[in-house]
Amino acid sequence: MQAVMEHLAQDVFYALRRLVKAPGFTIVAVITLALGIGANTAIFSVVDGVLLQPLPYPESDRLVGVYHTTEGHRAVMSGPNFTDVVHSATSFENAAAISTGRMILTGEGDPIRLPVAEVSASLFNVLRVRPALGRTFNADENTPGKNNVVILSHGLWQQRFGSDANVIGRRVQLDGVAKEVVGVMPAGFSYPEERDAWLPVEYDQNFVSKQRGAWFLNVVARLKPGVTPAQSAAEVETIGRNLARQYPDADAEIGMTTFPLREAMVHDIRRAVLVLLGAVGFVLLIACANVANLLLARAAARESEMAVRTALGAGRGRLVRQLLTESVILALIGAGIGLLLAVWGVAFLTSLKPQGIPRLENVRIDGTVIGFTIAIAVVTGVLFGLVPAFTATRGLSASLKESGRGAVTHRGGARVRGALVVTELALAVMLLAGAGLLMRSFVKLQAVDPGFRPEQALTFELTLPDARYAKDSQRIAFFDRLLPRLRALPGVRAAAAVMGLPLSGMDFIISFEIEGRPPVPPAQQPAMQVRVATPDYFSTIGIPLKRGRLFSEDDRAGTTRVVLITESAAREFFPNEEPIGKKIKLGWGRGPGTPRAGGEVVGIVGDVKEAGLDEPNPPHIYMPVRQWPVDFMSVVVKTATPPTALTDAVRSEVYAVDPNLPVSNVRTLDDIVARSISQPRFYMLLLTIFAGVALVLAAIGIFGVLSYAVAQRTREIGIRMALGAQERTVIGLVVREAMILVILGVVCGTMAALVLSQTMTRMLFSVTPTDPATFATVAVALLAVALFASYVPARRATRVDPIIALRTE
Repeated sequence: MQAVMEHLAQDVFYALRRLVKAPGFTIVAVITLALGIGANTAIFSVVDGVLLQPLPYPESDRLVGVYHTTEGHRAVMSGPNFTDVVHSATSFENAAAISTGRMILTGEGDPIRLPVAEVSASLFNVLRVRPALGRTFNADENTPGKNNVVILSHGLWQQRFGSDANVIGRRVQLDGVAKEVVGVMPAGFSYPEERDAWLPVEYDQNFVSKQRGAWFLNVVARLKPGVTPAQSAAEVETIGRNLARQYPDADAEIGMTTFPLREAMVHDIRRAVLVLLGAVGFVLLIACANVANLLLARAAARESEMAVRTALGAGRGRLVRQLLTESVILALIGAGIGLLLAVWGVAFLTSLKPQGIPRLENVRIDGTVIGFTIAIAVVTGVLFGLVPAFTATRGLSASLKESGRGAVTHRGGARVRGALVVTELALAVMLLAGAGLLMRSFVKLQAVDPGFRPEQALTFELTLPDARYAKDSQRIAFFDRLLPRLRALPGVRAAAAVMGLPLSGMDFIISFEIEGRPPVPPAQQPAMQVRVATPDYFSTIGIPLKRGRLFSEDDRAGTTRVVLITESAAREFFPNEEPIGKKIKLGWGRGPGTPRAGGEVVGIVGDVKEAGLDEPNPPHIYMPVRQWPVDFMSVVVKTATPPTALTDAVRSEVYAVDPNLPVSNVRTLDDIVARSISQPRFYMLLLTIFAGVALVLAAIGIFGVLSYAVAQRTREIGIRMALGAQERTVIGLVVREAMILVILGVVCGTMAALVLSQTMTRMLFSVTPTDPATFATVAVALLAVALFASYVPARRATRVDPIIALRTE
């Protein structure tokens, strides 16, 4: 063992001396490897943080989400179904329901709107999380009248309560109602995501038995030891079928299932993240091919050295080990620099905060990521060093015999260099094709009409607490006072309010019946997105009126209830008749006992995008705020000046109407649209960066191989020129050699890309994975870059002096 370590130390010191003596080679190789390894480290940190790390709860593999299923999709649950499933399931150790919302905290500095969760008392036992201070909820605190308690997040406790350990037992005002603080959760805990406070959900009669069709609960359960997720899913599916037979009005058209909680969080983005990991792996392979070519050229220059060492008794294995040691040291140095690049890369990736990618807070450079970097450095060192090492140690005795007349150029080495260039080019084609497809997809996505005009519009959200705005008249009066004040501000062209802006993530669906048609069982009733708006909302945001009329100030309580529907709703629900004049009965749920209302269709307005620009236009129904006052509204202020310049003025007007009402989520409509496409922009940006790096590395590879080939053929070129060869003939000779490699690489890469691009189908919008325009553009672009990269060595070849070239031999 001691002898092995001594030999290894000798190899390391000798390798370091050789690298120091060739600074140009070392710098180029290290930078190339640092780019490849750094990019892989950064993306692996995303894969590790988002996909691989377990949830931060004990035995988190036993946690599952419990869902309704409809049309193949998972959905939230109703209170009665949650109650029945929990009472019937034997595979659950415990289960909890969660309803998310927002509440206003007052009396602790400026009023602030908090994201909160109303939860079953069992939630913290399900997750096995203990509070940092105080206690969690008792089971009886889900009982009506006993739920005036609250648990604070660690962040809220620090920011608003100064980390006061005596906060337990203190009463705080949430939506104007006093709540006793009974606990503070530990730092880092936030389930569901980004909650500042937790309150007990009220198990009243509506929750337990009546509103079976009101879907609003997220449900999490902990499986009993030894129960698999598949066994749990099978049991819950059976329970769902039994409930469908027992309550056909509400549950006939739905199923129920469970799904591992971590998988449920990342299921929709798993493929896209793995595609990025595969793409950055291609970048590393291109970097390896580049460095392998550098090592082959360097090995050719060291043939005599290797031959002499062989003559002095060094075996081939000893020489291969020495060369591999040099390769691994190069890779480790590159990994060290790459790790520094990865730190910057991770900061850049997390700063983008693309919508729809969960658990980004877990993305960091930690021990696992550093271990991955070291492992990939060693593998990379062996990968790009193995072929040059074996090539350099082949035929050394013959090289020694010929060393007096000049170095011997192995045809095998030239073939290997050519194969590496073809590989680089093929990988570059695959990356460029992927990036090109995403770019075309993104351009088409940006061109989609969202159905409204987002320019020059500031938005913010208001929640009216029940303690001060319990009556409909109080809610109406508030907006009657606020909106005229906003319209009177300098630079404001219009102001309006709506419950749920387009593309804002609000998903509120209401079932309905059309009067005069045969009755439909509640479970089979159609449903639409519901919105409540002020009369001038449509003109303010730019939603066009197609037929009929818009709301007016006369559409108020005590008059005929009216509604507007969108074009898609008219097409889907009134395909062969005129919808204007038809009456719609509305309901807040699908089951019996739900509140009912009605409205006459008085107009049809344009469609707007809701779930995303790449999603179909969902049918909408709008109701006037004076007939259907709600406690949560988004205000839209159309401006003639930069919208954000009016933020302070808008806040002042809100505080003038109600000084205890916080203004939250201030942003522009342009920001909302941009955020809705942030995820495809994120994927496109990263893949484009990788493709750009791959293109540069491939061009460098072509340049390096041809430069070396020209240097090796100096005598041949000199003879040709001495015999009268024209400059264009020599350029053509060199360029033709390059084009053979390029065409071969483009063909191989295109064939592979046509297959691999199928994995990107779900990432594309209005573009096929085999889009001919994209592949043609990629081929032309790569040929152009390759032509440019080969022209410089070709021009250099024409400057060879025939006399000097002949003297070299």
